Amino acid sequence: MTNKERWLSSAALLISILPFILVAGSIQLLPDSIVLPNIVLAEDVIRLPKYQYLVLGIFGLVPVVLVVVARLLRERKLVERNFMWMIIASFVLGFMFLSSSVYGMIDNIIKNDIDLLKKFDFFGGSVVVASLIGGMLANFFPQLRRNDVLGLKNKYTMSDNRVWVKVHYAAADVYMSVLYAFAVFTSALSIWLDFRLGWLHLVLWVAVISGLIVWGRLYSRKQWRRLNRDTEKNVL
Repeated sequence: MTNKERWLSSAALLISILPFILVAGSIQLLPDSIVLPNIVLAEDVIRLPKYQYLVLGIFGLVPVVLVVVARLLRERKLVERNFMWMIIASFVLGFMFLSSSVYGMIDNIIKNDIDLLKKFDFFGGSVVVASLIGGMLANFFPQLRRNDVLGLKNKYTMSDNRVWVKVHYAAADVYMSVLYAFAVFTSALSIWLDFRLGWLHLVLWVAVISGLIVWGRLYSRKQWRRLNRDTEKNVL
């Protein structure tokens, strides 16, 4: 997968998970019934209980499946020319769901005169934003050359450039997938906790980041051993 394909598919994946995150986050702000966006300018107003409204956010995850399948097929070199068309299709679907979610949320906030500063869960929101930014920036990993400042630095990656390259190519997908998944998870967790215990999201986020760091070291050791074993066999 080229850098261009990686970045575009990651952006499409981001657009695809945002509708669920926005709908899940808006549940804490809106009253028990939510007015659906009057896109078709119908006279009758359609209202839904706010937890049924979450179903619309779940539908927004449909393009996620398309992106994941496209990336898996591309990694196995089963699709090349059609890969970009699959990503574009998921991008368009995700953007449509996202536009509808944003419009509906803003429309309901204005109609109900909601004070965001008083009702918004800033702990959960900050964790979601940090996860999404971290997941997107993980796409820089394959472009990093070995250095003493940025990247997954341990005695294995710093001692062998081959290990550095393999680990950072793998880390781009692992970090993006885990952090994006955690953003969706922590949004759903907020609903389950009824938007209480906001500090729990920060604790879990630190645990996830720590787990990724541990994964990086273990994977680096595995790659270092495998490459050195292959080198020894070649010498013999």
